Amino acid sequence: MHKRLLAISLLFVVVGGALVACAPKTPEITSTEMNLYGFTEYVPEEVIAGFEKQTGVKVNYETYSSNEEMLAGLKDKPGKYDLILPSDYAVEQLINQNALLALDLETIPNYTNIDSAFLHPYFDPRGGNSRRPGVKNDKFSLPYLWGTTGIVYDSTKVSEPITSWSDLWRPELAGHIVVLDDAREMMGIALLSLGYNKNETDPKRLAAARDTLIELAPGIVAFDADAPEDYLLSGDAWVGVMYNGNAALAEIANPNLVYVLPEEGAGIWFDNMAIPADAPHADAAIAFMNYVLEPANAALIIQAYPYSTPNAAALDYLRENNAAFYDGYIASLASNPPQDALLGATLVKNLNPTAAQLYEEYWLAVKSSR
Repeated sequence: MHKRLLAISLLFVVVGGALVACAPKTPEITSTEMNLYGFTEYVPEEVIAGFEKQTGVKVNYETYSSNEEMLAGLKDKPGKYDLILPSDYAVEQLINQNALLALDLETIPNYTNIDSAFLHPYFDPRGGNSRRPGVKNDKFSLPYLWGTTGIVYDSTKVSEPITSWSDLWRPELAGHIVVLDDAREMMGIALLSLGYNKNETDPKRLAAARDTLIELAPGIVAFDADAPEDYLLSGDAWVGVMYNGNAALAEIANPNLVYVLPEEGAGIWFDNMAIPADAPHADAAIAFMNYVLEPANAALIIQAYPYSTPNAAALDYLRENNAAFYDGYIASLASNPPQDALLGATLVKNLNPTAAQLYEEYWLAVKSSR
């Protein structure tokens, strides 16, 4: 665990003073409902039901498959959503647009359960006491889950181990591949396989990545960011690009499935809880944030969806109350990757609008070419 946290610290830019634990406030919840907008298969029904029972607040849970879909949803339906689960670069984008509500951490006392390595990420580094008078020091998000993007393969069907993103283009795998329906991750994978930066903005290099993916497209059986592991478990695919939580579920269901962090650099991402600036039920959203940060509830989340957790207290809870799950979780490359793998991992970063549009356009061209 300590090795993993060292790597996280090196990936993040830690800025400013420490967050300060204050006497908690317990504001009254006047709202009777909350509109949650999050990734598919990411918030367990048991957690939602527990919050509804404790507070009397009805949770309306709407899902999306990518940050781009989420950002479009916020734009298309202003004033609808109360709590969102954006990834790192999307948080940064929303902060720059003044689209998020600043958090009063005194009303979210369970934030102290989060490991300090996750509290000052590059995309939302502030919070606490500013050392410079007059400098805005707001905090806009708190971590929910984090993880990696890698490759899962069936060791009973793939004779030569997969170690690289470029292995996806091996001829014998054609017709047996499932990939994420995620423009930034998949274009990034193609760029890395060509020796380029994952966040490349040069149009010629982006076109080369598109063409490389178009070569791969006839061998792809599905584009699925929600449950790609199902294709490997059914035998419809032998190899899959997927997020670590999906990979962990796959390995639990079939021990012959192997998760790999490719040598060019796995993907790494950090998903967060944030409140839109125009949220109609912000009081309920704050209460929900505090609820899911309770150790037992954060533990329920990773038991259902075994991504990596930033909640140190949840891991302590599992070690004491479900040692079998805890031991398997800590031993899993998918759920708990080692330091050396993380040091080579690459983040998705914000791009200029022209480049961002090219990623989306080129990914649509790849999908339509299959």
